[in-house]
Amino acid sequence: MSDEFAEDFAAEVDDSVVADGGIVTAGTSSDYDKMWDSLEESRKSQVTLSSTVVDAVKGGLVIDLGVRGFIPKSQIATRDLNDLERYIGQTVQFKISEVDKEKGRVICSERRADDEIRSAQRKELLKSLKPGQLVDGVVRRITEFGAFVDIGGIDGLLHISDISWDHVEKAEDFLQVDQQLQLKVLRVEQDGKRISLGLKQLEDDPWTAAFKQMREGSIIDVTITKLESFGAIAQVMKGVEATIPTREMSERRIETPAEAVAVGQEVTAKIIEFRPRDRRMTLSIKQVARDRERNETREFMQKQKAETIATPTMGDIFGDVFNKLKK
Repeated sequence: MSDEFAEDFAAEVDDSVVADGGIVTAGTSSDYDKMWDSLEESRKSQVTLSSTVVDAVKGGLVIDLGVRGFIPKSQIATRDLNDLERYIGQTVQFKISEVDKEKGRVICSERRADDEIRSAQRKELLKSLKPGQLVDGVVRRITEFGAFVDIGGIDGLLHISDISWDHVEKAEDFLQVDQQLQLKVLRVEQDGKRISLGLKQLEDDPWTAAFKQMREGSIIDVTITKLESFGAIAQVMKGVEATIPTREMSERRIETPAEAVAVGQEVTAKIIEFRPRDRRMTLSIKQVARDRERNETREFMQKQKAETIATPTMGDIFGDVFNKLKK
């Protein structure tokens, strides 16, 4: 064990005596030698022990072993080491790494005990883990490509593309460390060394709903969510996005999408391409305007035709006069 840990231990541990079977030191118990022998035997056998955290010091945790045992920060199982005082009063499991009777020092490792426990849990869980199975997990670490989730002693990867049907820029926008989740097992690969998890798969695929509601030629209202060099991205419904090419934004010539639309703007567009299996939808704003103009022209022509038919001719007028004179 490093001198740094030894110095932390020596600086924090004194010769205090705790009554009722608590911490003891040389000269306070006839069983003192037997206690050290027992600690050394536990070190050799690497049995997993448990004890109560009695103090949190600069370098780690102090536990009650009859004498004070020390768990250095590097040997604490949790990744969150910002507030060690929260462990005071809690029971931890550990293995003994070093026993030095002369210096009154016992160095322990919670991490090694935790690794052993997790390894046993991993073996048991892997026996039954299947794709499609629902599991409970806790988010342990968030990265730029997703999150690692503890599903009972095993870390699985929740990829950023499997977090939500909505577009996910950053995993931390949807997840946080220590968050509890229910997930679906997507794949178990390399004999359990790689486990892929899904969160969005617990909900119905929104593209299936879109297929039931929409077709090419449908006129829909959408919201612009992002501008790209080729055009714009628009949200059609939760989990369904479509592209609007720059050429389909306006009848007039424009160089950039920003000349026609803005992020957050609601627009009416026509579906000109719809391939739900490929999760692809292309929209056109200008075709909505073109269709509206065409319909208005058609209605005007029909109205003109109806008025022409209803207008009396000169023959009709003279015929009416002649009939009146005959009477």
